[in-house]
Amino acid sequence: MLETLHRIIQKVNACQDLGEALDTIVHMLQESVQADVCSVYLTDFETHRHVLRATVGLNKEAIGKVYLPMHRGLVGLVCERAEAINVEDAHSHKNYLATVETGETSYHGFLGAPILQQSKVLGVLVIRNRKPGKIDDEVVTFVLTLAAQLAGAIAQAGASGELAAIRENGVPGNRFLQGRASSSGIAMGTAFVTSLPADLETVPDRMTHDRALDQQQLREAIQAVQHELRRLKRKLSNDLPDEDRALFDAWLMILSEDALTG
Repeated sequence: MLETLHRIIQKVNACQDLGEALDTIVHMLQESVQADVCSVYLTDFETHRHVLRATVGLNKEAIGKVYLPMHRGLVGLVCERAEAINVEDAHSHKNYLATVETGETSYHGFLGAPILQQSKVLGVLVIRNRKPGKIDDEVVTFVLTLAAQLAGAIAQAGASGELAAIRENGVPGNRFLQGRASSSGIAMGTAFVTSLPADLETVPDRMTHDRALDQQQLREAIQAVQHELRRLKRKLSNDLPDEDRALFDAWLMILSEDALTG
């Protein structure tokens, strides 16, 4: 699972826009967990609804055209609780809301994971299966980790104006950032993008002058991150649901992988 997670995250980080990132997530996730359906709904707080923006397994023509009310259906329940909902048979759940346009009525198993950014739900990542049955806990943790990764891409699209363009036109537009003057007059300088995401692929390759020292510094950095994650997990253990605490375990597993530490 960890190798698959790394591969998906690398693919998403290499995407040129949000639409490509959403399509990459649903296709690779569906293939990885062998789900019958994988979809992404983005939450529009202005219109109080969830919009289908990417899917594998449902009707492609429904993308951008199917809207779910903010607090209705299982997707709405995931958004309202801001936690994963894992249901054996969606049809028998009291919050089930059928949408004939998507062709989802033949699917029973349901897993919805909130796409959270600073405690705000930006959307819902959904897995559906034809047969009834809850999704395995390992897959739930895997989906939650991907949802957290996707949240960064959505937040960046919101800051750049791309998300607004998608909502209005269904396709990404030119990225435009509006500035605000802090004082009158004219000034010239170098702009600094504070929301630039970290990307390991942008780090230049350089020859090492002391391999042992570099390896030791890397191990110390990894250990420091592990220590901080464990500290945060203990500190927040009484305030977070099980699904969110599981993210800390997933991150610690990634950091302890032999391929990462060498």
